[in-house]
Amino acid sequence: MPRKHQITNTRNTLLSLAIGGIFVPTLALAGTGTPTLGVGYDNVGVNAGGIHSTLPAAKISGLTTYPDGYAWGFGLALGSGNGLTYQHLAATVEKALPFDGGTITPEITAGVTRVGIGYGQHLRAAYAGFGAGYAYPLGRDVLVGVSGGVGRDFATSVPGIPTVGGLYYQASADVAFRGIGPGSLEIGYQYRHLPLTTSHGINLNTGEVFGQYKITL
Repeated sequence: MPRKHQITNTRNTLLSLAIGGIFVPTLALAGTGTPTLGVGYDNVGVNAGGIHSTLPAAKISGLTTYPDGYAWGFGLALGSGNGLTYQHLAATVEKALPFDGGTITPEITAGVTRVGIGYGQHLRAAYAGFGAGYAYPLGRDVLVGVSGGVGRDFATSVPGIPTVGGLYYQASADVAFRGIGPGSLEIGYQYRHLPLTTSHGINLNTGEVFGQYKITL
């Protein structure tokens, strides 16, 4: 397939997933789910194939929770800077369980990360796996959380090199401050490791420092 068509198809896929991720949660307003939407800023560090750079990105997230503890959500980040473009989209299904004064949340997740490196070229990996998070309240208005996950990436792409993918992993930590206006302010850090081609030792690693404001509707 010509490179131009590959790029167009990737952008169309990201756009379709983003539209679905943003608008489908709002349908829960007519049902039993309670949606929470977040908007914020993401400073993305990219380390891949000789690329070491940072760029700013806009961050949008959503989570719809149900009375039985199940929830599903999405996260979308779009940015550009220093000659790079960045798109990341992920979706999760999870179950909240009380544990030791906090909440443990097993989850399954899937997503796609794409970094444009100029001249119509890009690095890309889709992934799917499982993980868990733990959130613990420090008083009434502060909530700290950690999470991690592992799985397999696929549909990987590196210009001019055949790719296979491999074991991916990610980890994050965050702090949420509740009672700030009608919502909460969340700040945190997330690291993600996506192997693109193990034979050439090329990985797509990202470290994200983020902040977002969330409102439950």
